Amino acid sequence: MATTPTTFDPRVTENGDNKPHFRVLLKENWVSVMTDCLVFGSFGMGVAILGPTLFDLGCQTSASLRELQWVFFVQLLLTLVGSVSAGCLAQRLVPVHVLMLIGMFGLPFTMLLVPACTEFTELLLNLMLMGWCMGCIDCVANLRMILRFGTNVSPFLQAMHFCYGLGAFISPMIAAPFTLDVECSQPVNGKVTLDTFEPTTNSSGAQVPTQVTVSRAQHLSHSESAFFILASIQFLFTAIVIVVVILEKKRIIFSGVTVSQSTSMTSVREATSEQDLRDISGQTHCFCFGTREIVVIILITSASLFLYDGLQSSYADYIYSFAVKNVNGLRKGEGAYLNACFWGTFALGRLIAIPCATRLTAAFMLSCNLVGCIVALFITLIFRGNHAMAYFGTCVLGLFLSSMSPTIMSLTELFIDINAPIASCLVVSAALGETLCPVIVGNLFVATGPPSFLTFCTVLAVLSGLLYGALYFFGRNTPKYRGLKSESFIWITRFENQFQKEESNPFRPVGVKYYSEKDLDTRTAPEGEVENFPNNFGNGNSPYSPG
Repeated sequence: MATTPTTFDPRVTENGDNKPHFRVLLKENWVSVMTDCLVFGSFGMGVAILGPTLFDLGCQTSASLRELQWVFFVQLLLTLVGSVSAGCLAQRLVPVHVLMLIGMFGLPFTMLLVPACTEFTELLLNLMLMGWCMGCIDCVANLRMILRFGTNVSPFLQAMHFCYGLGAFISPMIAAPFTLDVECSQPVNGKVTLDTFEPTTNSSGAQVPTQVTVSRAQHLSHSESAFFILASIQFLFTAIVIVVVILEKKRIIFSGVTVSQSTSMTSVREATSEQDLRDISGQTHCFCFGTREIVVIILITSASLFLYDGLQSSYADYIYSFAVKNVNGLRKGEGAYLNACFWGTFALGRLIAIPCATRLTAAFMLSCNLVGCIVALFITLIFRGNHAMAYFGTCVLGLFLSSMSPTIMSLTELFIDINAPIASCLVVSAALGETLCPVIVGNLFVATGPPSFLTFCTVLAVLSGLLYGALYFFGRNTPKYRGLKSESFIWITRFENQFQKEESNPFRPVGVKYYSEKDLDTRTAPEGEVENFPNNFGNGNSPYSPG
């Protein structure tokens, strides 16, 4: 089957120059776009709720802090499994909207069950199911957006991933008023100390920390209210999804269109299968037996993504526990606000990166990100007990860490051609970092104390900086990068202008690739149109990673 280039609908062009008009696309599909954004916001809520409620879940299940580290591991592991399984089911012609509804029903349902889990094993099993539903949502939401907009999907995916960060920001804010912030696994004389409560006055007039029994602490915790509120919001989103799916199906029936989401995926796959398989089969050989520079670049990028996602996951999961244990003057519920600050600046950083990436090179953006992360972590480590510096370091880290993963993917694309096997290797490396690093931090946190958490994160950031230097050293000598003839390390200049002169329509489907942690969809143009196209100009706009 011959591959034919995708032609644009004249309704989405402007001034007759065949350039897509994104406002028209949004106007025609705003209901579906907003629905997918709500779905991804619900996904972010599920990811961020565990950190602020960790101690309360420990009191609820009588689990120690060492045991509680596994709640992050099982949720993230099953999120990866859910994404892979949802992708396989979608390829087997299971309708995409059915998979999304399953995930959207399962996520709030498991959220409601969390307060009912009084045994640690029950909590783990429930979080495993929640993780699978979240992974299903992650894969399907990306897939729906890509199938809907094709090569014009980039700004819509960026908006959807911004909603992920927004949901992760809202979740700790909702949880903050209801958490107890006390570890119940180490009572002294049958009582635990409420450090975040006002001290009491004893018979001699001296102020002493408030102490209560474990059963009283369990009664004082109202974290179940946070889970109920989040579940209610997610059920509302589920109802919206059901209405939108029904309306979409009715519109398809009454308009005489017979292409459903599942058959749309089939047609896309059929339209590109011959060319894609030919490209992938030819490039797989290059991946396995390529030059030394290609293999080294793949290994460095994989290790970097392992560190980036590991740093993000570890800090988001344990900054709350660190603040409660180590930061002076922390009031009740303030640890959750600190966690919300991280996710809020993380979402803001992703939003800022979109316009910045249209002017700045990926190499310069990544170097700024790394310097910002290292400085923020060193300041937080040096002043680890300071109340103000905890907020400052957390906000700066979230801002600079947010765009590192998509930026290094775009930078790597400037050095080598990322095909399906290479992209799969990078995605798995990132997922492994996100899953394994919190387990390491949990063990260090219990064995050597809270400061080891910041030390571990700082080491990850420094190693990331060293790997960036190695990546740029090897990458600038690759034939592909030398062919771009970039004149500036900071500004996108010559190779962008040269491309615009040679190709009047930059939105044609010429090898634009879309990457996600849990989902990969590669569209390739006809032979002969890809060689001179610097993918995304190294601008960091590749929609890689939510979390």
